[in-house]
Amino acid sequence: MRNNSISRKSKFGSKKQAPTNYLIVCEGKKTEPNYFDGLKKQINNKYGNKVDVLIPKIEIKGTGKNTTDLVEYTQKFVNYSNKIYGQVWIVFDKDDYNNNQFNNAIKNCKYNAAWSNPNFELWLLSHFRKNNKYITKNDVLDALNKEFKNNGLNIYKKNDINIFEKVSKNENLSNAIKNCKQMENINKDDLPSERNPMTKVYKIIEDLKEYL
Repeated sequence: MRNNSISRKSKFGSKKQAPTNYLIVCEGKKTEPNYFDGLKKQINNKYGNKVDVLIPKIEIKGTGKNTTDLVEYTQKFVNYSNKIYGQVWIVFDKDDYNNNQFNNAIKNCKYNAAWSNPNFELWLLSHFRKNNKYITKNDVLDALNKEFKNNGLNIYKKNDINIFEKVSKNENLSNAIKNCKQMENINKDDLPSERNPMTKVYKIIEDLKEYL
């Protein structure tokens, strides 16, 4: 995993490394970008006005492109950008793509692939509960709706601009990371298309969690 950094002083006075710039390119145009925008907003609100604390600059792209085109789009965007990104993440789902498309997209990805099988909503669901058995995308959505209702969050909507704030309350974010790490051991030697349930989105959040 690439991680470019420069020297800085932390808010506690000790010398640390400056956070790297992040580029997060999403397959979807709503759910994923809304989630990461919420993450970015919370970090900026917490540290944005503190001159003695350097925070990562996070750029989020919601593309609406399919899995194969997404990798190509990211490659071109990075090549033509005038910025240097220490962390480049591509966020996409197994969803309706066939096994070969999904596996090849991950295999050919030159960046960090935050893939989910079956869908990104599995990551959202992990904020509320463990998921250790095969699950379809429709079952994920049904379970997520149930958790939303149980937690007084009404119903889950894909275009919810407050999705990060809603699912990350209390210890939910730490629980989600913990639950996903447990999923890592399920079918861990199989191809990504066969690893259901699994989501790698937690790796992005784990890197940024110290700023929340």
